[in-house]
Amino acid sequence: MSIRTKLTGMIALTIIVPVILATVISFWYVKDRERERGLQLTEWSLERGTLQMERYISDLSRLPTSLYANRDVLDILEYGPGLSLQQTELEVRRALLGMYLSREDVAQIQLLMLEDMDSFAAYKMKVSPRSKQQPSEIQQQLLKYEESRVLLEASHPLVPYHDFGPLVSEEQVVTLHFRLDKIETDQPLAILSIDIPDDIFIGQLASLQNNPSESLWFVGGGNQVFAQLGDGEIPQNVSTNSLSSDGKHHRIVKSFEFENQTFYVGKSIPDRLLTEPASRTSFIIFVVGMVSLVLALIGATYASMRLTTPIKTLTSNIWRIEQGDMTVSFDSLGNDEFGVLGRQFKRMIERIDDLIQREYRLALENRTNELRALQAQTNPHFLFNALQSIGTLALKGDGKTVYRLITQLSSMMRYTMHPDESMVTLRREVDHLTSYIRLQQVRFPDQFEIEVDVPETLLDLTVPKMILQPLAENFFKHGFERDGATAANHFSVRIHQAGPDLVIRCENSGRDISDEELALLKERIEKSTQPLNGAEGTGLKNIRDRLMLNYNREAQFMLATPETGGFRIVMRFPAVKEADAS
Repeated sequence: MSIRTKLTGMIALTIIVPVILATVISFWYVKDRERERGLQLTEWSLERGTLQMERYISDLSRLPTSLYANRDVLDILEYGPGLSLQQTELEVRRALLGMYLSREDVAQIQLLMLEDMDSFAAYKMKVSPRSKQQPSEIQQQLLKYEESRVLLEASHPLVPYHDFGPLVSEEQVVTLHFRLDKIETDQPLAILSIDIPDDIFIGQLASLQNNPSESLWFVGGGNQVFAQLGDGEIPQNVSTNSLSSDGKHHRIVKSFEFENQTFYVGKSIPDRLLTEPASRTSFIIFVVGMVSLVLALIGATYASMRLTTPIKTLTSNIWRIEQGDMTVSFDSLGNDEFGVLGRQFKRMIERIDDLIQREYRLALENRTNELRALQAQTNPHFLFNALQSIGTLALKGDGKTVYRLITQLSSMMRYTMHPDESMVTLRREVDHLTSYIRLQQVRFPDQFEIEVDVPETLLDLTVPKMILQPLAENFFKHGFERDGATAANHFSVRIHQAGPDLVIRCENSGRDISDEELALLKERIEKSTQPLNGAEGTGLKNIRDRLMLNYNREAQFMLATPETGGFRIVMRFPAVKEADAS
């Protein structure tokens, strides 16, 4: 989880969550508001459309009243054709043609005079001659209808009232039937039927349509359909001023009264049209949020790169410092806070490097002094034992043996007279051990067994000086039984290489020591920081301290008691050839 990932994730989360919440909340809130607003606007527009429809029908119904202003035609309707039948027919045809030409929305007009059932019709700029016609079913209904003189017939195909020849076009019409009564007695005189193309009403409905998915209709009582727009189903029972919904569609119905007849104008709107603005608003919010998210992620990535690149540079330089390379550079961090941090860190590393160099030189001097002190501590101990042996032989008067002992001792003293020499070859160390053993063989003839097993290939390896002879000296001091048999006094040194390490295994046949004594000896050797002057384990501690000074954690110094008895010492440290030794 890098800083770049965390920063990018945090910014993405802080944008995605508000965008989703804003989209959902705005959709539900705006959806209800837009639905309510859309229904109110629809109801308002439908009221205006209904009023417009009522005015149109009312204006259309005033057309027959022009016959009341024509006294000649009125007399003909009331008293019959009079003296001149030809003149009567001419007057009626002239009146019908005038009404037909007065309006462009009239498709056909029929005048049925009830006295003699004479019928005249105007169609396509023509007026038919007088003919005999019987009232249609709806015309008969109008004659019986006392509450109104006007009836509106539902949409039906256009049928000429007279033989005008073939129809120019097949169309649907709505017919307005008007009963002309005698003014004084309300006696029916004639019926005037006016055919209006239903396209006129459909056009008025179209002015109320905002979307092709909306359905509108204009109906009357008894489910008479005068005009319909759209594929929506017309309800069976239409109620006045009704507002209903089935979850998917909303239906609004308005009505108006004309000549004691009720007419309805209705509109059906899909719910998705009302909520479309909410969906569009939510989509815009979502798109803006996503664009903001992309821009924010780009900005976060750039910002995180600006942040993490200096951190990676710092980490890389710290890793180099861990590997011991103190030559670091932070010049690429710029002049911001990271640049200041890098320069301060560089100054700190330079200061630490100076302190390390100073401490390193001081540590080298201290190590040299410690080696000299340990070597000086070992030499008097060995010299005391050697001189004691020579003195014993001198009392016995064996001059040749004393000479050989002094010669061996001088060789050993030359080996130890160079305190600055801390590392020697294994060959020289083994030769020094051999000289010491020869001295002890003269001192204790035929009282012990010595075994030294060193491969020839390992003699050129370098080892710390004076690590083998003190082990033999420790045997003669603590494990040698002067009155014991030769087999009971056994000392062995075996050296071999295990991988990159040199292993020195030394065993003697000294007395058995308990686990408590062994643990106490280990603690005195490993944990004591002061020299063990005159105490048991001084030689072993000197050897261990020199191993640790030269090899630090790479060296091991182990003490154990074998199952066969005696004492065992195992040393393990890196095998280094003389040519590679520093």
